[in-house]
Amino acid sequence: CRCPLHPLAGTRAAYSASSVDVESVDMPSYIPPKMGARQRPEKTKELRELKLGFIGWGAMAQAVSLGILRQDLTDCSKVMASDVVPKILEAATREGLQTTSSAKELVDWADIVVMAVKPQVVEPVIANIAAHWRPNKILVSICAGITIDTYRAGLGPDAKIVRVMPNTPCLVGEAATAYAGTDNCDDWEIDLVHGMFESVGNATHRVPEYLLNAVTGLSGSGPAYVYMLIQAMSDAGVHGGLPRAVALSLATQTVIGAAKMVQETGTHPAVLKEAVTSPAGTTIAGVRALEKAGFSSAIIEAVEAARTRAEELSRAPDFLRDSKSGQGKR
Repeated sequence: CRCPLHPLAGTRAAYSASSVDVESVDMPSYIPPKMGARQRPEKTKELRELKLGFIGWGAMAQAVSLGILRQDLTDCSKVMASDVVPKILEAATREGLQTTSSAKELVDWADIVVMAVKPQVVEPVIANIAAHWRPNKILVSICAGITIDTYRAGLGPDAKIVRVMPNTPCLVGEAATAYAGTDNCDDWEIDLVHGMFESVGNATHRVPEYLLNAVTGLSGSGPAYVYMLIQAMSDAGVHGGLPRAVALSLATQTVIGAAKMVQETGTHPAVLKEAVTSPAGTTIAGVRALEKAGFSSAIIEAVEAARTRAEELSRAPDFLRDSKSGQGKR
């Protein structure tokens, strides 16, 4: 099978901020216990022993499926894509995947089914496949705003569901992902799903379902905030006389480098910021201007607004569709 290579982050760098005198930072004082500490059977199957199907093979599903293959977690003969668009199925065939235009056929074939369609059509798809569903199958949802209860209402209370919230950097192997699974999923099944999304990103976390809206506000919508930051920094560089291409390159690499410093050193951002901020220097002048403009508060408010909107859509995921058709309830 043909899977383009996108190398992920490398080794953990060594970094010391011991020379920085920081009296206190907002370090967590309490680390919650590991979730899911239930007694479960030992892991019995690897992903390559199971058949993996994708209902809908859009950009996100393509990134996940090809990421799994890129990491050699399974092979093409064990992955199937279903879609209503013939050209998408042709692309899946070129990658060596099994294909079908029938969601029912895919469900009959697969052990793990990834629901990757538009949120507005999830319920019709569930109704279409319900008679073919079996309790031993695992449904993995990457559909924004669709709750576990929605799937259980259509597939039965014993259905094994894992709701996942990845983000668009999944397309370049740099996803930030959180997920929640039903209690009847065995630990080895949760581990399989964790590994699937870990193959396309370095931040994969299990959380309670009620926190997935907060995840949506932070990492789901977060790339847009970062793109705005890069654009603003680039504009500032142009204002200062830099050519646009140079300014954009420097702004982009600055964000990448700073993010890697946090990720690979494990050092708190406040400590890293202090390491760059010398007394009466240029950086503290810039930090003062940002705080005067309400930078930190604006970011917090943006994440909170997105979280609130995610909660609204979770309660009524067809709200936008109904409003556009003139049948909205609000």
